[in-house]
Amino acid sequence: MFFNQAPKEKLGVAFDIGTASVSAVVFEVSAGGRPNILKIFRRFHKISTTRESGHFSRATLSHISDTLEDIRKLTVELKKPTPETFTIGLSAIFYLGKTIRLKESYKSQKNLSEKDVNGFLDRAKEKFLKDLGRDDVVVFESLIMKALLNGYPVERPIGKGTTELDLSVHLAATSKEFYDKVTEIINTFHRGAKIRLSTFPVVSWSLMRELITPEHQALLVDIGGEVTEVTFLADGVMTEVLTLPFGVYNILLRIAESEKTDPENALSLLIQYTSGKLSKAAQARIQIIIKKEMKNWEQIFERVWQRASRDIMSNIKVFFLGGGALIEDMKNSVVPPLLHPEIARGLHAVTIAPAAFQDKFGAYSGLEGPGDFGLVALVLSSQI
Repeated sequence: MFFNQAPKEKLGVAFDIGTASVSAVVFEVSAGGRPNILKIFRRFHKISTTRESGHFSRATLSHISDTLEDIRKLTVELKKPTPETFTIGLSAIFYLGKTIRLKESYKSQKNLSEKDVNGFLDRAKEKFLKDLGRDDVVVFESLIMKALLNGYPVERPIGKGTTELDLSVHLAATSKEFYDKVTEIINTFHRGAKIRLSTFPVVSWSLMRELITPEHQALLVDIGGEVTEVTFLADGVMTEVLTLPFGVYNILLRIAESEKTDPENALSLLIQYTSGKLSKAAQARIQIIIKKEMKNWEQIFERVWQRASRDIMSNIKVFFLGGGALIEDMKNSVVPPLLHPEIARGLHAVTIAPAAFQDKFGAYSGLEGPGDFGLVALVLSSQI
């Protein structure tokens, strides 16, 4: 007699590789089910004013190794199988990205095959690498963001007929050295692991497509530890990702300097400030410090408005992500130039928090502020 066995649960890990920390979510998914979060691990980079270019790479690799060891102990403790799927989200300092547009015309109706579409992706990759002019990188991400057949958008072009094809393909590459070291560390943990690298603009765009209708223009402003990633969206396509040299650390160092304390205590003060737990005197003092630093932030963010077209600015939504989105002063300071006061009045700004997607999970806990949005997007994009 044969009995149907209950579907085996599979474990996955989502890594958020940022400039402030390395965070990881361990989750499990039953066949056809929603992800259940088992545990969240966080390792913060040491805050310092004297970091050189190799700091993030070395610290990141060390944090990944240490976190995997913690995950191994967790699976033994919970009597769970070793995770086999790893989704890794990279911050802007770890990759180079670009959206490439490809067009093709046919004399007669052409039914697109999978081979045809893969050929277009290969062409986009070749053009991307040629534009980079480097042979020390690995292209880890290629995504069709928009497909137009005879001028009409389609979700899946394979199997469809057309005489005019217009594809917008987003690609991203990282250094071969970094890619090889990350995959080596994970394969040492689990030989034959399924590893997928992605960028936060892509996973954020994929998750937020239900909030951003294709005809709208939008900015995704991801305020991280050391940098801010601004993603330009026009007609449903990522046209550019601009990296700004400003993040939460700028504010922390200003607080530390003014309060004559170390960056760790400055972080504690900032957290208390954003949650309104400081005394009135301390709250007012920190607010003054932050407002002074906002002048630098406004000047740097001016680059965004300089790159934005008038079409984008006339019908724009701004979505704030990342840990810095909790700082109201940073959001309030970001308005289009006074040259266009009617645009400033109509600016639609929203902070995206993980709780907005809670219904997509089974067991959900530990993911709270906008700084965890990246982890949510990575988990939900994982292919288990």
